[in-house]
Amino acid sequence: MPRLQFSTIIARVKAISLVTSQDTLIKDGIQMSLDRLTEKDLPYLMSDGVITTVAPYETGTVTVTNNSKTVTGSGTTFTSAMVGRKFRASSQNAYYRISAYVSATEITLENVFQGDTEAGATYSIYKDEYRLPADMDAYKVLRQIENNQAITDIERTAFDLYEPSPQAVGRSRFSVLAGTKLDTYTTGTVSGTVNLSVITGSSTVWTGVDGLGRGSRITVGTVVYTVKTVDSDTQITIYELISSTFSASAYTVHLDNYIIQLFSIPDRIENIYFKYQRLTFPLINDQDIPDLPERYHHILITGGLIWAWA
Repeated sequence: MPRLQFSTIIARVKAISLVTSQDTLIKDGIQMSLDRLTEKDLPYLMSDGVITTVAPYETGTVTVTNNSKTVTGSGTTFTSAMVGRKFRASSQNAYYRISAYVSATEITLENVFQGDTEAGATYSIYKDEYRLPADMDAYKVLRQIENNQAITDIERTAFDLYEPSPQAVGRSRFSVLAGTKLDTYTTGTVSGTVNLSVITGSSTVWTGVDGLGRGSRITVGTVVYTVKTVDSDTQITIYELISSTFSASAYTVHLDNYIIQLFSIPDRIENIYFKYQRLTFPLINDQDIPDLPERYHHILITGGLIWAWA
């Protein structure tokens, strides 16, 4: 079977069905057929992934106040990268997510601190949750190749019963699929030219955005584009053609990737490797080639015909 472009598949569906005025529905049917074909594990779609863990930050001391979200540091160098990580004061069991960075000596918690007011307290800011690739459909076994150890995956509820408030620190032995959490990135502005597929940023730091990559969505005005590659801090290539020129516009990057939680809490910078089945490239432009072995391309014609005849 020859390699078929998206436009060729559409043309054959229309020629066979004689339906010529429902292109949007036919395109939807072809894309859904591609999605159904790739639901099962396919070696063709296997990719490599790497999680680079972060060491806990425990420099200096902090002042925490009962019923307050503010944490004040002494001898600390808090950074904006700590937003989203977890904070635990002294030897308390409870942990809190950091919701905002104020300065090198002040951060804000997502919820009010419920422990006793304390000055000069030791603390830990740690990261045990990591975003998986945006184009991930299903991940396989995580493994540490430095100590030749596979990481055991545990079901969410079972883990919460086993470790209601995880505290152990060390090399991770378990992984837990923690679901998703919709975050956004809106720093800077963007520009783009009609009929091109490059978005240019100003005051953006896209390579440093955790989880931003192929398959992420970026909204400019009312139009949603799909990220193909993050080329630099100020350039993103998208799959679609830009529908109309925009300049110095506000935008939103949507970060709804799957999140994996590691336990024990990582105590060092370390690479954890894994295989995952990626999502297929979306069929958008006429010249797009289905992300599927060529011998299966004809099945997409059948998928489009089902909708055309309906």
